[in-house]
This record gives sequence, C-alpha cells and structure tokens, in this order.
Amino acid sequence: MALVLTFVLCLPYLVRVASRLVRHEWDQIVEQRAVSRTSTPSIERVTADLRRLRQQLEDRENQPGTTGKGMKMGAVRLAYVEVLDTACRQLDVRPPEHVGQLQTPLAEIYRVESELRHRGLDVRTPDRVGQRG
Repeated sequence: MALVLTFVLCLPYLVRVASRLVRHEWDQIVEQRAVSRTSTPSIERVTADLRRLRQQLEDRENQPGTTGKGMKMGAVRLAYVEVLDTACRQLDVRPPEHVGQLQTPLAEIYRVESELRHRGLDVRTPDRVGQRG
C-alpha cells in the first residue's frame, strides 16, 4: 500500500519529467529538419545522385518483369525527379512540369536533362555518354 501511495504521489513529477524529455527530443528533430531543408547539397553531390538514380532507372527498365517492378521504378523515378528539381534550382533551369501529384512525363525529364547538359551537367554516367539515352 505504501508503494502505491508513493507512486501516486510521484506520478505528477514523473509525467512532467517525461514531458520535458519528449519536448526536448521533438525540438531537436524540428531543428534538424529545418537545417536539412535550408542547406543545399553541393552540385557534385547532386550530380552523383542524378547519375546513380538514372543508372538505377535504366537497370530496372531493362530487367525482365519482376514482382513490383512498376512500383520500384515509380519510386526511383520520383527520387530522380526530386534531385532533378534540386539541380534545376542550382543551375537556374526551369524544373520539370508535373502532371498530377506524382507523374512527370518522360518528355519533361528529357528536356530538363538536355538543358542541364547545356549548362555543363551531364546526368549520364561517363561510360554511357556516347551511348543512346
């Protein structure tokens, strides 16, 4: 009985301490997200990401039909378009226009790739520059 009474008396204090800890963690998460949104990656990092994602798209496209292929391609394409948007902002190129919330026509992606190439950023991996695509 004494243990239960002690716990009940300490409960407000424990709740207050837990609340402070949760608020502190929440504030740290909010601060980290704000910093990550305001910091822009270097153009070298963006170029490497574009090349890696484009290579993944090509590799997945050329694989025979596998389970979830369309979903995986869609996810990689969405990530690729997000990095294209970042490159466009950094190099003052008009970003790709979207049809709906998640769709970006291939023609728009090709247009942006071409404009970025004219600005000196080739999204194709160096070993594939001479090849079609």
